[in-house]
Amino acid sequence: MHVLILTPVYPHAGNPVEGLFNKEHALSLARSGIRVTVIVCKPWLPDVFAKGWERYRSLYGLREFEECEGVRVSFVRYLHIPRYRVPDLTVASCSRSILSKIRSLAAEMAVDVIQGHSVWPVGLAAPMVAEALHCPFVITMHIQDDARLVTRSKGAALYKQMLDKASAVVAVGRPLERFLRPWLSDAVEGRLRVIPNGIDLKTIQEGTEKAAQKGIARKRIISVGNLWPVKGIDMNLRALAGLDRIGIHWDSYTVVGDGPERKRLEGLAQELGIARRVHFKGRLTHRETLKEIVNADIFSLPSWQEAFGVVYLEAMACGKPVIGCWGQGAEDIIRHEIDGLLVKPRDVAELTTGLRRLLTDCGFAQSLGEAGVIRSREFTWERNAKQYVDVYKEVCGINLLRRSK
Repeated sequence: MHVLILTPVYPHAGNPVEGLFNKEHALSLARSGIRVTVIVCKPWLPDVFAKGWERYRSLYGLREFEECEGVRVSFVRYLHIPRYRVPDLTVASCSRSILSKIRSLAAEMAVDVIQGHSVWPVGLAAPMVAEALHCPFVITMHIQDDARLVTRSKGAALYKQMLDKASAVVAVGRPLERFLRPWLSDAVEGRLRVIPNGIDLKTIQEGTEKAAQKGIARKRIISVGNLWPVKGIDMNLRALAGLDRIGIHWDSYTVVGDGPERKRLEGLAQELGIARRVHFKGRLTHRETLKEIVNADIFSLPSWQEAFGVVYLEAMACGKPVIGCWGQGAEDIIRHEIDGLLVKPRDVAELTTGLRRLLTDCGFAQSLGEAGVIRSREFTWERNAKQYVDVYKEVCGINLLRRSK
């Protein structure tokens, strides 16, 4: 079986951690015996502009081909109209770029099934690509898409077309399943699956074994994520300042990640009087990030818009007690008071209570961490690959049956 993966994000020289979950997915399929080709779709921008524009700097000098562990990765460019204006033009440009690349690889590109990761723009382009290649396609939803895309007439039409024509629709977590259901007709609803992402347990185990055993202090807190408002980093800052006011000690708060909120968050830490103990590390490699998690005591990410949240699993696999939010992707992973804590979204008081409990009850915190290690073993990329292969066999079998008729 040959699977063509279409995705807007995938690790590359300019950003080695971007879309790491898509790389792990592709490699896990390859290890299971599936032939995999990846096409990564990136906005076209002249290098002279990309180099000086922070948002697109990682596109500077983007190579056309890369290969990793037997998986060939091609990068194509498309005309990108920002803010979902004229979405049909962007999607048409994306589909033409994909098909042009496929034609250049024609001798190698007998595709059995297309796997689209995310909606914008590759998911919306997938129906056109699948029709040209005469094969089924599967779309995986990783985030709840921007309202500007799904509510405007042209974007909504493309969105509905994608869902109606997909042979299977995969949500990485229950929040996305709930988001998708109103969009699905009765016929399409039967094609909806929930398949969680996985974690690389081997890499995590290697990292934890190499880490020095420093004892359990339960005073060092860490968050990992893109610095967007929905991640709740500001809530952690306010909760930690609140703990100071009632005399609950904590040593440090480390934030790994970058994004448009960084300056505001740094200013908030200064305003709250805790900046000296708050460390913004910026974007790190995956291994560097795991090292930071290992060296912390508590993982807290009160994100109030999280489709799944692989980083919770990684922290649990490192033996850390974790805090996430009810009703979000963390709820698919964390079992409250068994292997982590769940708090109400955007509720600083409840978050403060959760952090206080972990900081003051080391026995409870340690029990959550130990249970989290066991829980994390249920979410592997090998299991993820098996579930996807079952879906691919199903949709390919249905496609062959339709052709025979």
